[in-house]
Amino acid sequence: MSRHARVLGSASAVLLAGVAAVASAHDFWLVPDAFQLARGGTLAVEGRTSSNFPASLSAVTTDRIASAEVIGAAGRERIGVVGQGPSVLRLRHRPSAPGQYVVAVQLHPRSVRESAAGFRHYLDVEGAPDALARVDREGLLAGRDSVTRRYAKYAKTIVEVGEGGRAWRSEAGHPLEFVPASDPSRWRAGDTATVVLRYRGTPLPGIRVHVDQATWPAMEAVAARQVKPRTVELRTDGAGQVMVPLDRGGLMAVRTIHVVQAAQGSGADWDTHWATLVFRAAAR
Repeated sequence: MSRHARVLGSASAVLLAGVAAVASAHDFWLVPDAFQLARGGTLAVEGRTSSNFPASLSAVTTDRIASAEVIGAAGRERIGVVGQGPSVLRLRHRPSAPGQYVVAVQLHPRSVRESAAGFRHYLDVEGAPDALARVDREGLLAGRDSVTRRYAKYAKTIVEVGEGGRAWRSEAGHPLEFVPASDPSRWRAGDTATVVLRYRGTPLPGIRVHVDQATWPAMEAVAARQVKPRTVELRTDGAGQVMVPLDRGGLMAVRTIHVVQAAQGSGADWDTHWATLVFRAAAR
């Protein structure tokens, strides 16, 4: 199913604005140049945006970054160098001590005004059928010509720099985030990895999660466009956990979208949260 359908015009000015907003939404994820570095090494991570993991069709501009940090066993460090390439966001940082680090980036929210029909279409093409079903079941768009949708994106990955303290349990504090239930450095092909989805610090049950798996570690964005990942759809259990089958080694990502009604008086009608976690499953 395409995640980036483009909708064409309409005679209604409101509908046209809503349609234009639908076209640009994509997942955002962090792909490191390497998941294992020598002690004293510098983390090099790319922020990639597209609907085809792990390709990148456009670069997030640096002004959209709300926070960019590495989280280690001893605390947090702000990422030192942030730049922009032709189609990727570039992050570089040399941690102060060896160990495992969670790299976490949160983007500032953006708002769009769109027609009610445009919002329904957005939920359909972006893979939020549960939210769409609730909207229809409860008549939440009844009598509405347009709505304001606010969206924000959060991305994480985990990298080893030499040997040291473990950080996989650390939460970035993003409104929506995936947290491993065990150390990802020990995940191997043939295992089942457990990841917990948390919304504002609380496990989130019953949410659709997509798992993308590529067959190589990290490649140039142009080459990546030629490779289609294998994708499976899962759902979090009552404890907010999703069991990810690691059928083979390679680069993997878990991703989801969570749509909620915005707080009254917040300036939006709906909040859309996007979250991703990228990791490597080692071969046996």
